[in-house]
Amino acid sequence: MRFILLLSLSLTFRLTVSGQKTLRIEGKIANFPPQLLVLSQYFGGQLMPIDTTASNLEGKFVFEEKDSVQAGLFRIVGIGRGLDLVVSESFDFSLEADARDVIGTIRFSNAPDNALLFDYQRKVRARYQPLLQYRQQAGIKDDNDPRWRSRFEAFNLTMKSFTDSLYAAHPQWFVTRFLKSFQEPQLPVLPVKTLSAKDSLYLKNYAWQHTFDNAFLSDERMLYTAHFSTRVGRFVKNIPALSVEELKQTMDKIIPQTNGTKELRKYLVGQLASRLETTAEPHLDALYEHIVKNYVETDPALWDASTLQKVREMREIRAKMAIGKVFPDLKMTDIEGKPKALGDLEAEHTLLFFYDPGCSHCRETAPKLTDFVKRNPNSVSVYAVSLDANEDTWRQFIKDFQTESFANVRDAERKTDFYKLGVWNYPAMYLLDRDKKIVARWLTVEELERYFSR
Repeated sequence: MRFILLLSLSLTFRLTVSGQKTLRIEGKIANFPPQLLVLSQYFGGQLMPIDTTASNLEGKFVFEEKDSVQAGLFRIVGIGRGLDLVVSESFDFSLEADARDVIGTIRFSNAPDNALLFDYQRKVRARYQPLLQYRQQAGIKDDNDPRWRSRFEAFNLTMKSFTDSLYAAHPQWFVTRFLKSFQEPQLPVLPVKTLSAKDSLYLKNYAWQHTFDNAFLSDERMLYTAHFSTRVGRFVKNIPALSVEELKQTMDKIIPQTNGTKELRKYLVGQLASRLETTAEPHLDALYEHIVKNYVETDPALWDASTLQKVREMREIRAKMAIGKVFPDLKMTDIEGKPKALGDLEAEHTLLFFYDPGCSHCRETAPKLTDFVKRNPNSVSVYAVSLDANEDTWRQFIKDFQTESFANVRDAERKTDFYKLGVWNYPAMYLLDRDKKIVARWLTVEELERYFSR
């Protein structure tokens, strides 16, 4: 039960009121056989089917969606590898093309934004093909070859200038914003000839803090693309080791840029909360609290009552399972059918390993954990709790992954509420000290390795 699922952000396709209209797309593709076509819309990096149709013997087809759709990027699945179209300035348009070269031949009626998009693609292709021919003729294999890099950088600068000119001409159009959103943040030029490790770290952190430059966070349409979720994913995954105050300042600079949006703001905040809710890095707990307090609990108009209640419950659980708190004593049943409490283990460190025998991630983790224990026999004792009370599957897991050296237990009477113990993902691992106080939580085996290598 991940936070992101509780907020219904990434797996539920929602439509907002702003920018919605009924949609009609009429097409004719020469040299195209009768074929089933699916019109889908991007949302948070996923494709959501909107309508289906079939082309006839003349290559004609019509998509017509009577329910309102949100402006954004769409894909017609079934034409080549997929034909991406923008739907924003016009929701009723037609297109014609030849299947032998769709990009080169496609033309639009009543869709100036799509005409601009494909004119851009044709210009990119026209400039890039000679570049590839040069690379092949010169026998260049390495992207870092100076001959290739100089020409490729010149190509990128040319296309950037072209994109900037399109955006300057149509700053409100979704298509020009979409094209400009691919531009990475401009890094500062440091006055040194050779970058030191400190300089490199500065540039890396700067790039992260400016991830959303040119992202148009106030434009709801950007969520309905494939690129936006990639950018958010990169930002969420690579939170650097900055101070908590620096991280808070970055969030307070970025999140308010989404003012005026609904689904885009919820997606961004939800992805951040999902990343931070089970972090093994204690200093990020304060960042999680900051985001939940300032961008969820204080914004009831954006989040429904059920979500706010779940957030309150999760904050209470996190506080109860905080670093330094004594883990509640567990009374489980061992492999011999006898009671085996967590408090029975006397060890310098105890690793709590919550798993489901049928969970693929648990089965991937078990061999790594058994290997770690074999290499560090005096470092930690494992109290392995099966979340599936079925005895047969439990015993088979122990046999398959040779975890006999663990204190293997299960909740035979099904009385334990694992959710309230912060077991939201499988597997979940807590590291406890001799007094059963939480030293680290929600660990991976790799993080466990780093902890004992300090």
